Amino acid sequence: MTDLRGPEGRAAGTDSARGRSRAGLSIGLNAVGIVVVAFWFVRNGVAQELPVWVWVTGAVALAAWAVREYGPPRIAVPAAVLMVGAGSLAVVHTDGLLLVPVIIGLVVLEAAPTLPVWVAVVAALAAVVVVAAVATAAGTSVALVLGTALGLALGVVIGVSRRQLRVAAEQARVLEEQARQADRDQQRARLLADRARVARDVHDVLAHSLGGLVLQLDAVEALLEAGRVEDARQRATDARALAADGLTEARRAVRALRDDQPGDAAPMGVPGPDAGGVAESPRASRPAGDGIAALVDAHRSFGGTAVVQGDLDLPDVDEATRAVVVSAVREALSNARRHAPGRPVSLSVIRDGDAVDVVVANPVAADGHGLLGMRERFAELGGDATVEAERSDGEFVVAMHVPVAQDVERPAVGGTSGGTGGRTS
Repeated sequence: MTDLRGPEGRAAGTDSARGRSRAGLSIGLNAVGIVVVAFWFVRNGVAQELPVWVWVTGAVALAAWAVREYGPPRIAVPAAVLMVGAGSLAVVHTDGLLLVPVIIGLVVLEAAPTLPVWVAVVAALAAVVVVAAVATAAGTSVALVLGTALGLALGVVIGVSRRQLRVAAEQARVLEEQARQADRDQQRARLLADRARVARDVHDVLAHSLGGLVLQLDAVEALLEAGRVEDARQRATDARALAADGLTEARRAVRALRDDQPGDAAPMGVPGPDAGGVAESPRASRPAGDGIAALVDAHRSFGGTAVVQGDLDLPDVDEATRAVVVSAVREALSNARRHAPGRPVSLSVIRDGDAVDVVVANPVAADGHGLLGMRERFAELGGDATVEAERSDGEFVVAMHVPVAQDVERPAVGGTSGGTGGRTS
């Protein structure tokens, strides 16, 4: 039969089974002990013609032993006190036989988590005094008293050991529960982080695709008013494909939130099976690649103006950091198109020692979810990577500072790649 419990459930089941096994063994041993001691107590008592009070105290000690073992847990401590008191009175007259329930009573008192450690020690000293007093009255040798004292000391030591074991078991249980809670907290934190990441991705898709779609449709309207039907048709085709791209990327973000297999999502920029059958069409609004240069080309195809300086390929930056920078630039260009349409945007990439600065500036300021997403992405990178977005001299400036990859050599002075430096459109 298949065990449907998780690892924690199986471990708990195993511990429970072991606990029941130990409890059963303890009950059996105590039952045997009670029977054996009671048998010899009765046999020797009849042979020695013990006084009535010895019979009474011995019976009380044995009865308390049985009640402590088989009665409700709340009377275990009172029963242990009776075992120590009544048993101590009968030890001398039974030649040490009833020392057994006394020792067990001390073990129970010492191991009880609700009682201080000194309670059992005081009970043991009191038992020694009682045994010594009865031995003196009965004229028994000192050896019996010394042997009884050693037995009582042994009971206290065993009780201390059991107390320590219980404390250690409780501490282990608490630590295990804390570890499980920490694991649950980590899983929740990972889930929240994944949701935040998907929210940022969805925002980027909507801001970039829908923003470009609005600009394309505005251009279609203007071209139709001017009578340029063919140009308007081409713009409408581009807008349709751009919408299909946005839909595909939105589906990919939703699939990631549902934790589907990565292979289920369509490749970036390729319409999925539900994209309306839109075929690939060469257009300026959808450039090849997904780097900063592609974003700049798309921005220009939407009618924007961009002044670019530096190497947009970011060859000195590792892949993870490059992806975050590209996302931030996409958001900055989308904000510029929404809040400063037709106004020039400046984008510069500057290598400064062991870091790269990427700055995007446009004439107006805006804030919103996109800037929050930028800050979250850079916070996830950690280290020296930072992003700042603020007004400066009438412009809204997004400035990124990222470290270069450790295995990238610093390029020679004046050397750039990509052929995009200094372009103006």
